[in-house]
Amino acid sequence: MKQQQNLFVAAFMFIVGTSLFTACGDETFTDPRDGQKYKTVKIGEQVWMAEKLRYKGGAIEINEKEANYIWDSALVACPKGWRLPNKIELENVVSDTNFSGIWSATETEETSLGAYYQFWNRLDVGPKKGEGPVRCIQGEKTKYTPNTINGFEAVQIGNQIWMAKNIDVETPNSVCYLEDQEECSKGRFYSISEATTICPEGWRLPNNKDAATLINKLTKFCGGSARSDCWIVRGFWGQSMGYYEDNAQFKNGTGSMIIGYWLLADGDYIQNHIDLEVKSLYSWMKKAKFNVRCIADTENKKEE
Repeated sequence: MKQQQNLFVAAFMFIVGTSLFTACGDETFTDPRDGQKYKTVKIGEQVWMAEKLRYKGGAIEINEKEANYIWDSALVACPKGWRLPNKIELENVVSDTNFSGIWSATETEETSLGAYYQFWNRLDVGPKKGEGPVRCIQGEKTKYTPNTINGFEAVQIGNQIWMAKNIDVETPNSVCYLEDQEECSKGRFYSISEATTICPEGWRLPNNKDAATLINKLTKFCGGSARSDCWIVRGFWGQSMGYYEDNAQFKNGTGSMIIGYWLLADGDYIQNHIDLEVKSLYSWMKKAKFNVRCIADTENKKEE
């Protein structure tokens, strides 16, 4: 995983020459948000910024030549009247250019945890949590609309569709983190019996096979290790908050090594510690309450 991430970051950070992205004439655009001036270039019918964006808003890292953004921030980084290019638009110019990698606005078909970016003179795929620069193309932004099923935000991972957040449906015995109502939006904690019935229409409690498929897909996506520092994005894991014991105490939810737990229909759970793994509930945990992340029961049943 670390090797893939290093390649991803290196692709974004390595600066080489440009060919098509060399501005001709004196065409420029001034970003009204901060007064930064950019050369522009027309390629076919499209007008591009001939320089990488340097806008500080949402940037992870910035210097005098460029700013780097995670994908979510890159989507909204361009000024009014400009936008992030989609996969097709970037593909149309990528074979004729040799500049450092830039984000595309297009998610990957295999998993919505990743998006396309330019790697030298071709397109590649990287996790949205990775950092990269932006070249804006003229045109109004297309608003990003998350996938939803029956009102719940969804994330596609391979042939599976998972809830993007821990479920927050009030039941008589559910509790919120630290028993604080303001924490409910991060996901409630449910007993094993409630967890089997809590998933709404169109969703179900995942089983061990679902969990194994999820972990295998994330392991492949992250280059050999299903670590959350590769795939966590758009709150897919959310905050790891431990579990709630029957003596009204939260366990493994504080300190430097916070652990997350999702209940499974087989009586086991997915643990998010360093890597994801499926584990069996100890006897003393069976009266506890846990977060629940449902899987769509309408997902493609094709085997991974």
